[in-house]
Formats: sequence, structure tokens, C-alpha cells
Amino acid sequence: MKQIFIFSDSKKDSISYFEREPAILVSMGRSDLSFLKKQEFAGFPAIYVLIGGDQRYVGQVAGQGIAKRLDQHFQKKSNDWVESVLFFARADGKMSKADTDYLERRLIHDFKEKSEYKLMNSTVGNNSYIDKLQKAKSDQLYNIVFEIIDEVANIDLFGVIEDEVKATLSENDQPFKITFENEVVTAKSARRLFINFVETLMADAKYSKTLKKMVIQGNPTYSLLLGTKVGTYSGKPNSVQLKNGIWLYATFSKKDVLRKIEFIAQQLGIKYDLKWKED
Repeated sequence: MKQIFIFSDSKKDSISYFEREPAILVSMGRSDLSFLKKQEFAGFPAIYVLIGGDQRYVGQVAGQGIAKRLDQHFQKKSNDWVESVLFFARADGKMSKADTDYLERRLIHDFKEKSEYKLMNSTVGNNSYIDKLQKAKSDQLYNIVFEIIDEVANIDLFGVIEDEVKATLSENDQPFKITFENEVVTAKSARRLFINFVETLMADAKYSKTLKKMVIQGNPTYSLLLGTKVGTYSGKPNSVQLKNGIWLYATFSKKDVLRKIEFIAQQLGIKYDLKWKED
């Protein structure tokens, strides 16, 4: 996996760029548009998501570049709600109108099915003809994009926080459990199990001293799990407060939760047993 970050030194603007053949994924703030225009991929056709508060808009551009299309959006007063943008494209910059129409429809469908955000689209997208081979290539691109989103960029695009999903489990049904020493930690979701696990450790004098040494000044991140300030993405918290002045990064995929539990356990020398509900 190739991961590249691009920074503007002059204006402190930043664009996060991720690449895995044949896909690229770009995350940027609204104020980064002028910097985007200087990049080679500014002229690529792309699928994009406008992000702001609890609102989202899915769009596509073919025949002109993504930078020009975003410029058009930002000039509209009705789009003042937009704070940031996520977009993806082919790394070679080659996508037809049939590709972008198909991928836009698929992403709109996924937002409607998986997300509780307010989707600002008035339609489900265009319905251009796409042949089987072209559709298969577009599906491959889409799947790789979401591998990047989930496993590398760690972006919670649909906003489906496991603990916020309407529970279908009874109060007594806790399918995730960690047992270590004399402690038993349970939860209804993988993410909540990770949070409860670290909270339990932080409350134990035997482990809290070591954990506090892991706290960084500022926002916690995917790699540096504990920080002194709340972390956010697109205006929404991606961390939880364990105690006054200590925040835990918690926006992980199910697969990453396993990795982070193992990482914390190794740092503290803890042997544990895990009950884990597979999808």
C-alpha cells in the first residue's frame, strides 16, 4: 500500500492523498481548493462527497476536472454548509461518463442504505449504459477505494458508529468480551469493547501509569491512540474522553480493533482471552 501526504508550506493547507493501483483517494478541506488546483490530479474525472455537519452530497465529474467542479460548488451560497471533500478517481486519470455515472449511483445507494447522514442529492444519479467488463473494472476500483478508506485512511465515511446503530441485541447479549487477570470486559460492538477495555485499564493503578506515558500533546490519531485534546473528522469527534484531559482515538474498523487491542495488551504485558462475534 502506497500512502502519500501532500502539504502546502506557505498557507498551512493540507491535502491527504492515498494511492493503491488503480485507485487514488483524496481528502481535503474546503480551504484547500487553491492548492488542489496545482496538483496533477486536479484535472481528473472523479466521484466526490461534499461533507459538512450531518449533511452529505455525492457527485461525479467527467469531461472536466474535479478542481473545476468543486470550484463551481463552492461559489454557490447554497453550499456554504460544505466543510470538506472526499473524492476518488483512477490513478491514470481515465474514467468515462459511464464509469462516473455508475460509481456515483453506487455510492448514493450505499449512503442511503448504510448512513444516517442527511443526503442532499435530489436524484439517485444518472443511468448510463455500462457493459459488463467496464462495470467489473468500476466495481474493482470502488472496492479498492473502500479498502483504502477502511484500512489506511481510516475514514468513517458513512458515519455508522457501531455503538450508535439501533441495537437489535438484548441488554444481556454482549457478543464481544475480553477476559484478563480478574477482569471481564464486555460490549455490544467491537469498537465499544476497545473503549471499555482501555477505560478499565486506565482506572487500574497497575496500568494507568504506563498508559499515561503514551498520551501525546494534542489530538490522538490512528497510530498515537491517546491525546490531550478531542480529535475530530469533518466536524464529528473521532475520539472519546477517558478522563479529564485524556482522549482515546476510537474510529476503527472491526479488523483494526483487533490490532489495537493486541497493541495495548503487548505494551502492558497483558495476556487475555477474547470472545469475538464475526459478521
